[in-house]
Amino acid sequence: MTTDQTPHLEDPAARRTILPFSQGSAAPPLRKAAIPLLALLLILTGCLCRPTPPATGCAAELAAAASAAIPAATGQLVVVLPEPADPTRCRVYLLERGAGGWSLQAGPFPAMTGRNGFAPPGSKREGDGRAPSGIFPLESAFGYAPAVDTRMPYRQATADDLWVDDVNSPDYNTWVRRGETGATSFETMRLADRRYRYGLVTGYNRNPVVPGAGSAIFIHVWLDEGISTSGCVALGETEMAALLRWLDPGKRPLVLMGDPAELPHVPGLAGASVPKGCLP
Repeated sequence: MTTDQTPHLEDPAARRTILPFSQGSAAPPLRKAAIPLLALLLILTGCLCRPTPPATGCAAELAAAASAAIPAATGQLVVVLPEPADPTRCRVYLLERGAGGWSLQAGPFPAMTGRNGFAPPGSKREGDGRAPSGIFPLESAFGYAPAVDTRMPYRQATADDLWVDDVNSPDYNTWVRRGETGATSFETMRLADRRYRYGLVTGYNRNPVVPGAGSAIFIHVWLDEGISTSGCVALGETEMAALLRWLDPGKRPLVLMGDPAELPHVPGLAGASVPKGCLP
């Protein structure tokens, strides 16, 4: 699912990293005056006004609450949670299951999702600009290079590779080769930009495929921070490459994505309680 071209108003360049003085070095003479000035500058540039990411503990608590819908064979879970103040922005957490339950391995990573946020479970539709909510398999990886650093099944994307989004086609929501389908609507898997340089195919609406319920739900590289997608989850290129390296198909990885408040409506989780740490 390719990304929209409309950026949010926030300018990512406005954020800066402030390095502390080295230990033992003298502070500048105007240090006391500089601190209030620095705080004012941070406020004016928006650094103190960014939405607070969901608590790190929420991801593990959410995984535990969703255990009824997570097979015992699954040892890796990617959790994608929206920012309360802006549902097109989200955070990605990488969890592994051990003897003591789920633990955070990496993240949170900033990410972007559908221009209209997340659809409630079961209500995603083709072209609605929303990401689906629920728990889905991570099927395979793809990208532009002949091979990448990943243990996941990998397929190189070329200009002749297409993903069908024609709801009337028997090839709906599948990867096909150009000339091998009668579909009238599809997207090319080899884009002119970097978005599909690294990607993951999710199992949303894949088995079985329901016409019109949404197609091409990937996790892939973002065009830029602040640019939403048409329903995918998009990460920075460095974080996306790290995700591909981390995933182990032997651990049957899944992705859990959506608003934590919708957890009780995910199939198989009727009656599940939303962890208090996940509520805004």
